Amino acid sequence: MPETGNKRTGADWTAIMPKQIVPAANLLTPQLGAAAAVSALGFGFASQIWGLWAGAIAGALDANATFKPMAKPASIPATDVDALKTIIRKRSSDHSPKRVEAPVLESHQPAAVENPVQPVVIETAIVSDNLKHISGIGPKLEQVLKGMGIHTYAQIAAWTPEEVAQVDDRLQFEGRILRDDWVGQAAALAEKSKD
Repeated sequence: MPETGNKRTGADWTAIMPKQIVPAANLLTPQLGAAAAVSALGFGFASQIWGLWAGAIAGALDANATFKPMAKPASIPATDVDALKTIIRKRSSDHSPKRVEAPVLESHQPAAVENPVQPVVIETAIVSDNLKHISGIGPKLEQVLKGMGIHTYAQIAAWTPEEVAQVDDRLQFEGRILRDDWVGQAAALAEKSKD
């Protein structure tokens, strides 16, 4: 083949390879290109980190060089130190606390109580109605209501519209209490339980 100057550069390496390997080598070309790109990115990132670190060290060295070293404190002559110690000792002895004897007071102990009064504990049992008789209240919801302090039909029957809204919001029922008419059902069940 005569050389015309328009020869492809990739044709050289395929000419020396066996014909069976050339397709496999072409399959590796994108992976080798990706590896080269990742290597270039890695080197770029590493050089950025190196520049950051080197700049921090250089800045620290510059900041250290701009500060002037502190001068050593002037030493106090030993004779002045001795004179100060004697002055301090003299003043502290003049103002030393004096011991004063405190008078002994008689101790007053409370008289022993022969029969102390025991507090009376009144146990009140909460009488709960079966709230599951209200349509829309199951066993789990009954436990939740009792946890909120709602135990009887009379409590539910006495709810105001504001209380209904509060309980509905707390339970996130979106109006279910009004739709199921818990207040009306509870009032009817409370009347039956009185009889």
